[in-house]
Amino acid sequence: RSGLVVDLANLDDDEAAARVRTYQPAGILTLADAYLVRTAELAHRLSLPFHSPETARVLTDKWRQREVLERAGLTVPRRCVVSEGMVDDAAVVTVGFPAVVKPRVGEASRFTEPVASLEELRARIDEFRNEGALGEFVLESYIPDAPKGRAGENFAGYVSVESAVANGEIRHVAITGRTPPAWPFRETGFFIPAQLEAKDQLAVLDVTTSALESLGVENACSHTEVKLSPTGPVIIEVNGRIGGGVPEMIERATNQDFLGAAMDISLGREPQVSSLAGTQQLAYLLYVHAPDDVKQLARVDGLEALAEVEGVEEIILNRSMGDLLHWSDGNHGHVYSVAGSVQSHDDFRRILHEVDNCVTIVGE
Repeated sequence: RSGLVVDLANLDDDEAAARVRTYQPAGILTLADAYLVRTAELAHRLSLPFHSPETARVLTDKWRQREVLERAGLTVPRRCVVSEGMVDDAAVVTVGFPAVVKPRVGEASRFTEPVASLEELRARIDEFRNEGALGEFVLESYIPDAPKGRAGENFAGYVSVESAVANGEIRHVAITGRTPPAWPFRETGFFIPAQLEAKDQLAVLDVTTSALESLGVENACSHTEVKLSPTGPVIIEVNGRIGGGVPEMIERATNQDFLGAAMDISLGREPQVSSLAGTQQLAYLLYVHAPDDVKQLARVDGLEALAEVEGVEEIILNRSMGDLLHWSDGNHGHVYSVAGSVQSHDDFRRILHEVDNCVTIVGE
């Protein structure tokens, strides 16, 4: 369904706010990083609840976000900015290797890759430029991995916290677990609830609360990625919007309306969600990527068999036959997704096994 559409193309923020104001909007919301700053500017001019413009800018700038978190006393990786066409050798030495290079502004793990040397960093930057990446990059020291199994057997050592913040009151609605990423850092699977020990859960929530407060998040939902390191949880990134697929998982797992909570907050209402409500079942979303040696998709075999597996509720093809495939497309480059619900983490591991056994991605 759609309502009234107001065309804001080619208008600056003041002009856009003036045009929208004539319709007396009750709230404003975006679910995309690319529109976070524009939405915040409009919200500020229209006196509507949302991020402040400054908070929105920090949330969408990976370099500035690290600076704010560090000033607040949180553990952050060593880092430097790689400007267009320039790699400052001295700055890179202060970061050290292994490291991770990523766009200063970006999402979905696009153009994000580990690097082990200065030569490799230069090669990756050149490669990214040739593939259309624009703007500055951030080089960060690699956050050490916690021992395998810290977040559950065969699960990845990082999670995300899904939070609803209204008038500065933070409610952590869910902690989302992860399956191991595809190379280099592409998401492959999400599940609620995560399988954390109580002490790790508390530590993850504490660092997320500190991050949201330091960044000035007061009226919005957020999606905070946290890595479990040997010395404690470290913020990977705070996203100032709902994570993709998260509302559906929260609804399946807890019967709560997380998207509705975001809308309530935008309207100045109390969000109708609880902090870490008990889960009725485990909800999951899988992104299945092609093998690294498949560059062009020919077909996907076995989806019909997978659809018959207990606990599989939805399968969506994300790529068409003949499409070119490349890891730099990030999370958005997955071939198909699988969503559903099961009763336990062991049942979810069974789903992962069935996906591997039932389906073959064929290409060249």
